[in-house]
Amino acid sequence: MKRIICKNEDGVQVEFNYNFEPFFLVSVDGIYTVSNNVVTSENTMVDGSTYQGSTTKQRNIVITAQMESDYQKNRDLLYKCFKPKSTGLFTYMEGDETRVIDYKVEEIDIDEKGVVRNFTISLLCPDPFFRDLEDLSVSMASWTGLFEWEHEFLDEKEPFAERTAEVLKEIENDSAADNIGITVTLEAEGPVINPAVYHAESGEFIKIGNEVRSFSINAGDVVIITTETNNKAVYLVRDGVRQEINEYLDEDSDFIQLQHGTNTIRYTADAGEDYMNVTISYRFRYLGV
Repeated sequence: MKRIICKNEDGVQVEFNYNFEPFFLVSVDGIYTVSNNVVTSENTMVDGSTYQGSTTKQRNIVITAQMESDYQKNRDLLYKCFKPKSTGLFTYMEGDETRVIDYKVEEIDIDEKGVVRNFTISLLCPDPFFRDLEDLSVSMASWTGLFEWEHEFLDEKEPFAERTAEVLKEIENDSAADNIGITVTLEAEGPVINPAVYHAESGEFIKIGNEVRSFSINAGDVVIITTETNNKAVYLVRDGVRQEINEYLDEDSDFIQLQHGTNTIRYTADAGEDYMNVTISYRFRYLGV
C-alpha cells in the first residue's frame, strides 16, 4: 500500500494514506514525471539544430487529499507542517521500496466547506532526483575483528584483528542518474602526507596538499571529503574539532562523483598510504519512484 510522509525542518510531520488517519490520499502528481531543458542552436543554411546540452528541471509534487473530521485541528496541523518558505523531506513508501526527496513548500489550498473537505499541497524540489533513505558504504581499508568475547586464547600471539586493504574498488552505479556525490572518510592510524582519491574512468582526482603546500595528518585525525552538488568541501576532524580545509586542495582537484556504470576508485598518499582506513558512502539517485 502506498504511504507518503512529509516532515518539515522542525520535526512536524503528516502522513497521507488510505485510512483517513487523519488524511485520505486522493492522488499525488509529479513523482513519475521527468522534464528536461534541452538546449540547441540553429545555424544558417543548416537543416535542424545542434544539440548543446540538457539539464533536468526541478520537480513539482502536488498532493491531493481529504479530511472528514476535526477540521480546525487538522488545518492547524497542515499549516504547521507546510509553513511558507519551509524545507521538508518527502518520503514515498510502497511495498519494499522507500525513496525520499527534499522540498520547498509552494502552496497549500484547503476547502472551506463540506463533510469531506479536499485540499492540495504543492511542493517544489530544486533537486529533482529521489534518493535512497540511507547511505550505502564501501570499506576500502579497515581492520576486521577475528573473535568475540567471551574468547579462549589457544595460541600465543593470537591476533585480535587483521587489516583488509583494497587500493582499488569498483562501485557499480546501475541507477538512471549520473553525478552522484560521495563522502570519503580517511582515518589516519599514523603519519600521512598529501592523501588523494582518484576516479579511474574520468581521470579526475581530489588531492589534499601538494609539493608547494604540504598537508599532514597523524594518528587519530580524520579527513572527510563530500562531493554532493551544493555540498562540496573537505574537513579535518582533530581532537574532536571539525574545520574546513578547502584551502589545502591541489589546484587541479575535482570533486569526483559517481557516473552511470562502473566507477573505479583508488586512494593513495605521498607518504603513509598504509596508515589510512578508507570508507566511501553514497546514495543512488532516481528519476522517479
